[in-house]
Amino acid sequence: MRLSVLHQYLLIVAISLLPFIPFFTTNDIPHTHDGPVHLARMAAYYKALTDGQILPRWAGDLNYGYGMPLFNFIYHLPYLFSSFFIFLRFSLVDTFKIVLALSFLISGVTIFAFSRAFWKDTKKAFLVTIFYQFFAPFRLVETHVRGSFGEAYTYAAFPFVLYGIVRKNIFITAVAGAFLILSHNSVSLLFFALAATFAFVTSKTWRVRVYQAGALAGALALSATYWLPAIVERKFTYGDLFMKDVFQMHFPQLYQLFIPNFTNAPTFLTEGISVQIGIFHVIALFFARDKTLWRYIILWSLIALFFMQPISSFLWRYFPILRQFQFPWRFLSIFVIMTTLASGLLMRMRVFQKPLMYCGTLALVIVSTLYFWNPPLGFDTVSDEGFYWNYPLNTTYYGETDVVWSAGPHQSYPPSPIQVASGDTIVTNIEKRSTQHTFQVSSTTESTIVDNTQYFPGWRAYVDGTQVPIEFQDINWRGLITFSVPPGQHSVRVAFGHTPVRLIANVVSVSTLLFLLLIWVKKKYFYH
Repeated sequence: MRLSVLHQYLLIVAISLLPFIPFFTTNDIPHTHDGPVHLARMAAYYKALTDGQILPRWAGDLNYGYGMPLFNFIYHLPYLFSSFFIFLRFSLVDTFKIVLALSFLISGVTIFAFSRAFWKDTKKAFLVTIFYQFFAPFRLVETHVRGSFGEAYTYAAFPFVLYGIVRKNIFITAVAGAFLILSHNSVSLLFFALAATFAFVTSKTWRVRVYQAGALAGALALSATYWLPAIVERKFTYGDLFMKDVFQMHFPQLYQLFIPNFTNAPTFLTEGISVQIGIFHVIALFFARDKTLWRYIILWSLIALFFMQPISSFLWRYFPILRQFQFPWRFLSIFVIMTTLASGLLMRMRVFQKPLMYCGTLALVIVSTLYFWNPPLGFDTVSDEGFYWNYPLNTTYYGETDVVWSAGPHQSYPPSPIQVASGDTIVTNIEKRSTQHTFQVSSTTESTIVDNTQYFPGWRAYVDGTQVPIEFQDINWRGLITFSVPPGQHSVRVAFGHTPVRLIANVVSVSTLLFLLLIWVKKKYFYH
């Protein structure tokens, strides 16, 4: 019996859900490396949205209430999804589990759509999809061990980009590419490079290559509101300083990459991470003898292997962009893609065309990751989600978003949101939202006011509607917003707004969105 296209997709979704069934048999949260951090970020992101930040940049309650520009630098897409479920009144724990599982379901749908379009063979597309979802244990390590929100969504967005490229659809390529960039701030760079080179090697004419480049440029322009300020304003943080040597501890041993580790044995872990490529993956690469894909697959596989070995240390040390990846084993994500593409060529072998061998291969690939279906680190009980709604820390590990004018993360809450540094002054009617603070000042002398908020470009102070200069390097109030107020009764507003680069980025993104919508409406987004 042949399944309809709809039923094929439903079957993919059902199979993709299997590894996440244990998530939903308990009220507890899977114990993952980043789980608690994401609970706090989800809460902070949702509060920022409800405070009126269309694309949040500032997390006002983190860092003991001093705030931080967290969302100016980290990815947005997973937290946009999480905000939707929080809006529907799901708990933080349930939202975390749903959003992680959803990334896997979406990746199943997008890789199947791409595979059907690229190989034009449903059986081959189904095989490729199962390989993508289950063949590389690193996929489930990302969700069940690391709890990596952003990287999970890069696997969902990337096949959608390839689908747009194969369909020669400018609109889909640009939108999917923007989603990819918004999924993660480093792995998305790898996948974007993979997409660009895939478009180049699979395009038959230079005219098509130019259009493909235009579509990918559209993805960059559409997502500029995120990545452009993140790059330009990174110099105002400690990120490069604190992360410069992190990579040195995360080079996997060569044997750890190739020996199967079906039970997550510690011997084959790198800093607690299962980093296997697997010997079967190498065999799959051997079969990738396709004129179009062979060089592409082998070249990127060798690049990934090189950057995961200590021999590449000199490049990690001298090129800051590499240090944004933090961990060399993140290049394993390239092998997930390459072995997936190679698996599509297995159907050229007669043995895999036999129904028994075909079905047996699918079943074997699915059950090969069975150990990871139940989170290897177990589950934790979250008895008080209020802690994460009022999380005091900064949710980063290496000071990526600590502002250079501060003395590092704060260690306690301030005595008051607004303080008087000097002058005979009374402050009343304090109202604080994430990006806007208002209060009344009554003073008999000129006074210096301290807003206990970490300064970052974009913060401005207004006294009776008139902007006044901000000082943020006072040795007694290091990195905090301080400004002078004249004698008398005054209304004060301190607000976080645009900088020139943010304004330019927003204009570029909005203009690109309008242009793409115009293309879509006019139905002229196919090129040949």
